[in-house]
Amino acid sequence: MNRTLITGASGQLGCYLLRELQGRSGEVIAWSGSKRGDLFGHVLRPIDLTDSAAITVAFTEARPDVVLHAAAMARVADCFADPEKARRINTTATATLAELSACYGARFVFVSTDLVFNGERGHYDEQDPVSPLSIYGQSKAAAEAAVLTAPRAVVARISLLYGPSLMGRPGFFDEQLAALHGGRPVSLFVDEYRTPLDLATAARALLALAASDYTGILHIGGPERMSRLEMGLRLAKSLGLSGDGFIARRRDQAPAPEPRPRDVSLDSSLWRKNFPSLAWPSFEEALRGMGLITP
Repeated sequence: MNRTLITGASGQLGCYLLRELQGRSGEVIAWSGSKRGDLFGHVLRPIDLTDSAAITVAFTEARPDVVLHAAAMARVADCFADPEKARRINTTATATLAELSACYGARFVFVSTDLVFNGERGHYDEQDPVSPLSIYGQSKAAAEAAVLTAPRAVVARISLLYGPSLMGRPGFFDEQLAALHGGRPVSLFVDEYRTPLDLATAARALLALAASDYTGILHIGGPERMSRLEMGLRLAKSLGLSGDGFIARRRDQAPAPEPRPRDVSLDSSLWRKNFPSLAWPSFEEALRGMGLITP
């Protein structure tokens, strides 16, 4: 029987992965940071990713056939505030899991980020060199290097994810919806570009990737290059609401301790070539799939 380990199972993406695995054959081992309980029929097991010994013991007990490593210290500001913790969680823990996966012959899928690029050009493909601007991006880039030394491993660089939270704590998308319905103003960047992908599509793509023989790096982004402001305005229009509360903001109007990349849009053509049967919805099609707009 196939045994799948999901790390970061109580996070935004992890919840969608668990939902997709609900009812499928095989056993699921769900690791969370500190959250306990049951999620989509899977028992959450808290594992401290700063503790390599604890990771090794838990992994040896689990003996997974497939590892989907979605856990991370993902907030850029948090990583800047505590770079050592970011390194331990994002880099060291990933390297430990990749090494354990290699030792036990497990398939290893590492969820990385578009923020390993500096944003000077955009439309990055898998052959482009990484040059991260933030502590977060640097910790993920270092993790990628460790993962790529392991057999049966793949680095899946995911773009900006959006969709309703399944974890009980609102994300940025939920906050945008609440602001729209409540008529509250929200400042959104007009000069910062990504290739946003909805969470449900990302989860299905990662599970398909895990079941495949693909190794190396793969970019998994949405079909459209957009700024946060464009996303907000299209969300408002799709819901038949006014987007007047969304205020255009430039990067130079938001001073930050680390530079913000201008354009980290991803070229996902290799993913589409290898997995052509998977849906690749536009922003509005994804909203329809969420039940937010009707056909």
